[in-house]
Amino acid sequence: MRRLLDVVSLVGMIAIACVLATSVAFAYEEGEAGKAVIQGIITFKGTPPPPILIPIGRIALPAYKYCSRFYHDGKGNRIIRGVTVNKGRLQDVVVSIRNITKGKPFLFTGTDVIVRGCEFLVQGGPSTFVGVVVKKAELRVLNNDADPSDPRAATGVLHHPHAYEVSGDRNTTIFSLVLIEKGDVLTKPVILRKKDSVFLLENDSPHLSKAWFLPVDNPYYAIVGSAGTYEIDRVPPGTYQMIAWHPLLGIQEQEIDVGATGTVTADFEFAH
Repeated sequence: MRRLLDVVSLVGMIAIACVLATSVAFAYEEGEAGKAVIQGIITFKGTPPPPILIPIGRIALPAYKYCSRFYHDGKGNRIIRGVTVNKGRLQDVVVSIRNITKGKPFLFTGTDVIVRGCEFLVQGGPSTFVGVVVKKAELRVLNNDADPSDPRAATGVLHHPHAYEVSGDRNTTIFSLVLIEKGDVLTKPVILRKKDSVFLLENDSPHLSKAWFLPVDNPYYAIVGSAGTYEIDRVPPGTYQMIAWHPLLGIQEQEIDVGATGTVTADFEFAH
C-alpha cells in the first residue's frame, strides 16, 4: 500500500518537472497592486484512488501506540492522506501565477508545521496537507505530541522530520533531525537548488505522515481547502501563466488574460 502512494507521488513529480523545467525565472518586485480578481473551482474527474491504510495497531513501540489513536479506520489501520475529493471538488491544491514580476507586497514570514496526533499539519491556510515555501525563508516544525499514559513518552513522542528536495524521480535530503520533547521546535531555512523542485516533509519516526510544499516567489497564490475553490486578488493587468499543483496528481496549467478590473475565472480539472 505504501508502494502505491510512492508510485502516485512519482507520477505527480514527473509531471511537475515537465512543466516547471520549461519556465523562466522572474524576479518579483513590489509595486502598485492591481484591482482584478482571479477565481476558480478545482474539480476531479473519475474515481479517486482509495486512501492508503497502514496497519499499526499491534506495534508496541511508544510512537506507534500513541499514533494508533488518531486518523484511524477503527480496525487498527492508520489512514494516510492522499487525494481528497468532496462532491467532485478536489482539495489540497496550490494555485499560483508563475510569471508575474510586479504587484502587491509580498509579506512572507516563513512556513509553520505542527506535529499533532503524529500528523504533520501545515498551518496558516485551508489545507493541512499542502502549503508553500519560499527559498531561504524559515520552516518551523513544532512537536505537540506527548502521551502521559506511557512513561516512555510522557514528556514527548519522538518524531523525526526528514525534509527532501523532490525533482522528477529524485529525492535529495535537505535535513533530517529529531524532535524528542513536546514543545521542541525545529527551525531551518528552506534550501532548494533546482528550479523544478518541490519540498517534501516526511516523518521518519514513525512513517505515518507527509506534508508537501510548492515553492513560490510572489504573493499571487492560493491554497485550496475542502470547498475546492480559490481566489487571488489585487492582480495587475497582464497575460499570465497559471498552474494548479497537487502533490500526488501533478500539475495543470493555463494562460489567462487579466484586465485592469473585474473577475477572471480559471477552473482546473484533475483526473486519476
